[in-house]
Amino acid sequence: MEIQIPAIPAGVLTLLAFFSPFAIALINHPTWPSGSKRIVSIVVSVVLAAIVLVLYFVMTGDVVPHWPVFVLLAIVVQQAAYALILKTSAKNIEGKYGAH
Repeated sequence: MEIQIPAIPAGVLTLLAFFSPFAIALINHPTWPSGSKRIVSIVVSVVLAAIVLVLYFVMTGDVVPHWPVFVLLAIVVQQAAYALILKTSAKNIEGKYGAH
């Protein structure tokens, strides 16, 4: 099986996914259960992937082949960025500025 994803949208998605934990922290409320926070996280990742796909289509007129894989990539990169790098700083933002 060969999966081809254009490099530019994948790079843009990766860069934006590193900032998405902070956006998610602004949406989340500190008292919400972890299941609700995960749902918000996945929805933000899918919306982010959709934005990148739409921008790619507008700029090139071409659809990203294997776009479901692209959406899964968005979820994986965002979750990895949160778990490995940005967890403490995102939690601080959630505690200070989260939805009240």
